[in-house]
Amino acid sequence: MHTIIYGHRGARGVYPENTIEGFLYAAALDIYGIEMDVVISKDKKVVVSHEPWMNPLTCTKPDNSNINFLRRKSLYRMDYSLIQQYDCGLLGNPDFPEQKRVRTHKPLLAEVIQAVESFRSNNNLPQIVYNIEIKSSWVNDYALNPPPEEFIELVLNELMPFNINNRILIQSFDMRPLNVLHTKNTGCQIGMLIKNPRFLKTRMQGLTFIPDTCGLYYKYATEKWLGRIHDLGMKALVWTENDKDDMRQHIGMGVDGIITDFPERAIEVMAELPDESAIA
Repeated sequence: MHTIIYGHRGARGVYPENTIEGFLYAAALDIYGIEMDVVISKDKKVVVSHEPWMNPLTCTKPDNSNINFLRRKSLYRMDYSLIQQYDCGLLGNPDFPEQKRVRTHKPLLAEVIQAVESFRSNNNLPQIVYNIEIKSSWVNDYALNPPPEEFIELVLNELMPFNINNRILIQSFDMRPLNVLHTKNTGCQIGMLIKNPRFLKTRMQGLTFIPDTCGLYYKYATEKWLGRIHDLGMKALVWTENDKDDMRQHIGMGVDGIITDFPERAIEVMAELPDESAIA
């Protein structure tokens, strides 16, 4: 049994989420991959960001003033030249008080891949997998995100120069871009995301194929649901799992992958297992 580890938004428990600093920290660890979220800017750039707006809890304006929650800007209405002027690291994160505070910006997807690929190569580290979540919803089409066909085209164009589609997993809670991606035969793996597996059947009905992976919220990951996912022909990933005891429990249940804000904790748990039982 092999359980893989993804650093969630880089390593959100240690460095600001979805930042170069966080991704390089995670890339220095002996883990399988790094997870990130992507949205689209007004000028059609693929921006690494969990929210499709500037988050007042973690970002500040170019003049270092705070963002009014009611007036927060949609990234889909901002050119990237403006987006990159906002700092998204010095405020820290109230949910992760030990997170390092650094001045940093929301990077482009290509910027992240270039930085990580160069870092791993320069340090003679093995290749890493990129788990990319498409942040879209039909209710937000044309308001916070482009329609799925355009979204997928922009992401694939960003990935094309790197020629690493065999190390790309594209996942989403929105089944529409996954269906679009499936028709492209890109060589990328495709993953569906759900929170509560009770809705697994309904979500599957929105797909024209069986994805490679299914990611579910760790609190709902039981032997029953992990077995159901495996029976459907998918690997089961749990997010966002940060407690060592939870990790041990789910590894024992046969989970295929753990997405965590603290990848070093997962490495420590994996180290407890016999060498032939797991890879990090």
